Amino acid sequence: MEENMTTAEDLRKHCERLRKNRKKELKLVLDSYFKSMFIEKHRPFRAVIGNKRCKPIPVYRDFRDSSEPEHWAQFEWPNLSEQLLRNELENLGFVLTKNEICISVPPCEKGAELSFAQMQVKKINAAYSEFCVKEMKHAKKIYSEYITSLKYLPDEKIKTYDGYTVFDDRDISSSEVVEPKCRTYFEQLLVSDGLERYYENGSCAGLKVNS
Repeated sequence: MEENMTTAEDLRKHCERLRKNRKKELKLVLDSYFKSMFIEKHRPFRAVIGNKRCKPIPVYRDFRDSSEPEHWAQFEWPNLSEQLLRNELENLGFVLTKNEICISVPPCEKGAELSFAQMQVKKINAAYSEFCVKEMKHAKKIYSEYITSLKYLPDEKIKTYDGYTVFDDRDISSSEVVEPKCRTYFEQLLVSDGLERYYENGSCAGLKVNS
């Protein structure tokens, strides 16, 4: 019976296993966080130190501490003390604010091995670039179809002015333009070709084509 009893050394080994497992768990939960909050939402990661648009990301809003079960959040930190959690995040390459946990990431240095944090940034921004290419391709397709549809409008729907033409009831909208990024590209294509909305009495009455 006594041979199966746990010793203090056994307990220390158990604590060390927990520590190692929770460090691994931290990486997994961060993977899930960045996938859910950036890649799946088609957001770039701009919190890179030195970036003009760098603003630390307030991750504390999306995470709760295991000691605060009443605080709802989508993600939960491993059961680590706040100081150890901060240490581990810094070890993974994140730069933290002093109060609530907000993160930013140092820029990559040429020839230096990427940290876990920098690898996340690289993965997120690569996915965002792919998304932008896809949305631009979609916008060009819709734009081409849209311009073609204007050409075949009945003449009575097309009014000629000095220096421009108005296509009646042809608001710049499409059920196919569902992603904001696609719509942005769609609008840019219109502007680059000298096309714009035509307004009467404060509401869009058609499409204006400048000569």
